[in-house]
Amino acid sequence: MKPWIGSWCWIMLIFLGCGTLLFYIGGHLVQDNEYPDDSSRELSKILAKFERLKQQNEDLRWMAQSLTANTHYN
Repeated sequence: MKPWIGSWCWIMLIFLGCGTLLFYIGGHLVQDNEYPDDSSRELSKILAKFERLKQQNEDLRWMAQSLTANTHYN
């Protein structure tokens, strides 16, 4: 066996190990994106609450304007 054949085996083994590691890490990244984590769920809850508060604010503003308009007529 020639000495350079052994070095190619080590190089291929290193490439195979790096490829396996990248495949393993990539699989976990894709899997993590399929399921929203706690922070994104928390953010969506906060945004929904914010939208409800904006709607309540608009409703209260409309009621205040209607009360102000009614007091001018009396």
